[in-house]
Parts: sequence; structure tokens; C-alpha cells
Amino acid sequence: MAERNQVCEELLKQVYMSGFAMDDVLLYLDTHPDDKEALNYYRYVRELNRRAVEAYEQQCGPLMFDQVESEEYWTWVNGPWPWEGVCG
Repeated sequence: MAERNQVCEELLKQVYMSGFAMDDVLLYLDTHPDDKEALNYYRYVRELNRRAVEAYEQQCGPLMFDQVESEEYWTWVNGPWPWEGVCG
């Protein structure tokens, strides 16, 4: 259980870091929409974030309610929430 918590915490950290980078470059692009390098960086961090979220959800469960995919049981309410500091 402790090992799973560590994995989930590390995966959540990756989600936060890539999400922050994406938000940061989006703010820059708001004022520099023609910067091709920034646009390429946005695409890069968007993919990092997508992969980080996917990895987290495969190992630890959905991050957002709209990511619940189970047709048998509403899994959004299982266990502690990701932001409660215990991921599993």
C-alpha cells in the first residue's frame, strides 16, 4: 500500500508539473501568438500532461469526475481524493 501511494504521489507530481508548464506557456502565447517555438513547446507539454494524466488514472483512478469510465460502478467516490495527500 505504501509503495502504491508513492507511485501515485509521483505520478500526481508529474501531472502538476506538466500542467503548470502548459498553463505557463499558454499565458505567454496569449501575448505572443506568433511565437512558433512557444507553440511547439505548448504541443510538447500538452502531450506530457496527457500522458501523465493517463498514467495516473491507470494506476490510481480518475482525477476528474468526467474521467470515470466504469459502466458497472461509480468509481469517482472510491478512496481518498487525489488532493487529500493520500493517493490510494
